[in-house]
Amino acid sequence: MSDFESYTCGNCGEGFKAHPSGNAAANAYCSPACESVGKRL
Repeated sequence: MSDFESYTCGNCGEGFKAHPSGNAAANAYCSPACESVGKRL
């Protein structure tokens, strides 16, 4: 059984898998590029 869970990116809306304790799960962005756009950096 996988420790990864499914999430939806807060910027592009794509689904992705991440470990619940990871930054991607906490931030809800599938990539650093989407995080930058989502946070308007």
